[in-house]
Amino acid sequence: MAAHNIRLEGQAFGLRPVTLEDAGAIVDLRSAPGQSRYIHAVSPDVRQQVAWLERYFARTDDYYFIIENLHDGSFEGTIAVYDIASHQGEWGRWVLRPGSMAAPESALLVYRAAFEAIGLEEVYCRTVAANEGVVSFHDSSGLRRTGVLQGVFDLGDGPIDAVEHRLSVAEWPAVRDRLAQQAHRVARLLQRSRPQDQDKERG
Repeated sequence: MAAHNIRLEGQAFGLRPVTLEDAGAIVDLRSAPGQSRYIHAVSPDVRQQVAWLERYFARTDDYYFIIENLHDGSFEGTIAVYDIASHQGEWGRWVLRPGSMAAPESALLVYRAAFEAIGLEEVYCRTVAANEGVVSFHDSSGLRRTGVLQGVFDLGDGPIDAVEHRLSVAEWPAVRDRLAQQAHRVARLLQRSRPQDQDKERG
C-alpha cells in the first residue's frame, strides 16, 4: 500500500491528504446545519477530531482526502477510501460544503486514487437509502446498484437502510469518461463565472 501522500488534480478541483490542521474545518463542515442528516454525528470538540486523525495516520487501509478548489485553494469538502482488504475498498466520508460544485470531479478523483494510485480491483459505496440525491448521482454515474442493505447504519435514531453501489476496475473506464465530461462542464462554468480573472489573463 502507498503511504498517505496521494495528491491528484483535476480541471477545477483536487485531492490532497488530510492533515491535523484540517480538524477544525472538518468539524465545521460535518456539523453545519443540514449537513448531518445523512452522516454520523461529530463532536464539536476539535480535540476529538485531532485524536481521530492521529489514529487514522496509523492505519494502512485508509486514505482520507481534502477536496480543494484549485483556483484559490479553498476547502470544498472531504472524501476517502477505507476498509481496504482483498483488493477492494469502500469510498465514503464524502461531505461537500453547501453550494459546492465539486461532486463530479471529486468522485472522478477518488476513483483515480482507488484504481490508479492504490491499485484496487473494486470499490463500493453505501448511501443512506433516503439520501435520494446521492443515490441518483451514483446511478447516473454508471455504478452497479447491488442492493439495499437492511439496517446497516445507525445515525442516532435507530437502524437505517443503505443502498450499495459497486465499481470494478474493468467498469472504471466508462464511468471515468462520463464523470470527466461532467467535470469538464463544471470547470467551464466556473471559469466563465470569473470574468475578472479572464481580463487579467488577456491583459
